[in-house]
Amino acid sequence: MGPLEWKAYLQECSRRIIDAGEDNTPILPEDAIRNSWLGYAGASSTAIRQAEKRLGVKLPPSLRAFYAASNGWRTVGCFIYEVLPLEKLGWIADLAPSLWEGAVSLEEYYAHDERANLPELNYIIENSQRLPEIGYGQGTPVKRSLVIAQNGDASTWLLDPGTVNDKGEWAGGRWSNWNPGMDWLADSFEGLFRDEYETYLRLNVKD
Repeated sequence: MGPLEWKAYLQECSRRIIDAGEDNTPILPEDAIRNSWLGYAGASSTAIRQAEKRLGVKLPPSLRAFYAASNGWRTVGCFIYEVLPLEKLGWIADLAPSLWEGAVSLEEYYAHDERANLPELNYIIENSQRLPEIGYGQGTPVKRSLVIAQNGDASTWLLDPGTVNDKGEWAGGRWSNWNPGMDWLADSFEGLFRDEYETYLRLNVKD
């Protein structure tokens, strides 16, 4: 989606989430409810370039288009309550250091075939026959990821700049400590957003 398509899609998201009522979402500001808009003004191309310069990367296309439509977002659904504005985007080592440390530990486990020093994830390792896959998926991509959302139901959204598809999109996923572990849910930010929103609709909205 380009910025205009994002804007139309986000307007639909706003309407349906607000209509569902606050029992199923975080408390929303009165102005958001009144305007039926959970977003903000779109970011300028200059602001997007400045964020990219600060981060040292060019953001993937669907994320750039999203920010051009809305510089951040209030709630996507059940588990993600805020998509960070450009100014707050950052790498996992800076914004979620404990999660980064856990990812480094699991990467070391995968690389050296040693038990991760991470008790809350040991049951995954003990009960899985897919140790290399889990060690990699929970380690290397996580430790190098960009944090897109942190405020939620003990959940964090990440985009992995090291896993890029033929459209230049980064793989996206959600870390939730109630899961626990990293779920790589989509091959783009757009896919990640859609997955979260559609999960919300299935759980909370009756047509």
